[in-house]
Amino acid sequence: MIRTSLSRQQGLSLIELMLALVIGLLITGTFLQLMLNSSRSTYFHEDLALAQENGRHTLFLLSRAVRQAGYSNEVNSRVLPFFTGRCGSAAQCTLDGGGTNSDQVAVQFLPRNGQDCAGNTVPSGELTADVYYVAADPANGNIDTLFCRGYNPANSAARGAARAVIVGVERLQVVYGVTNNNTNNVHQYLAASAVSNWQDVRSVRLGVLVNSGQQVRSFERRTRTYNILESGTLTLNDGRPRYVFTTANKLNNAGF
Repeated sequence: MIRTSLSRQQGLSLIELMLALVIGLLITGTFLQLMLNSSRSTYFHEDLALAQENGRHTLFLLSRAVRQAGYSNEVNSRVLPFFTGRCGSAAQCTLDGGGTNSDQVAVQFLPRNGQDCAGNTVPSGELTADVYYVAADPANGNIDTLFCRGYNPANSAARGAARAVIVGVERLQVVYGVTNNNTNNVHQYLAASAVSNWQDVRSVRLGVLVNSGQQVRSFERRTRTYNILESGTLTLNDGRPRYVFTTANKLNNAGF
């Protein structure tokens, strides 16, 4: 009887173990890279969606405010659509920020609901000047935000604290369509500093630069340029996605 001796594997060789480790690391690295790319893509598209929503919401809110400019419930009453007097310590409520700096607009009207844009009570029969402006919000990581604050045009006093309206608004540009022949036809669009007679304003163009309103994430860093309503070229170098939104609005309570 012939006995056959079978060899049995007692373990892995060093080379086999090293190959297994290398293959495992490659698979793990590939999986982690896919997860990282997927996460960055999700963040990127989320930021784009939020920026678009912020832009649409901002123009909707500002357009609604502008359409109220100059409103009064008195027959044949002429109320200036925009308040250009003092806002507290500021020399002027409606102003041109200059170049690519944000503008400020104070919409003047008689509120139907008895409140200003920040929710403060406006006594019956009194006008409000709802002032919209862009500033860093210290209560939210200093992210650029659209604020609104209501003022009493009669004494330039604020009726209450400012309210953060829309987070992620970096720039606000406003130009005013004026007539030069006492009609409702717009002759040209001017910055606030160039408007000589606010009774001649018939329409308003609004432009905003918006982002997602989130803290800065690690997107591709590169130089991007923007030009909002011909205010000049704004150059920014970072990894934040942004959008420019513009619209035009006719003043319902101006003209004849």
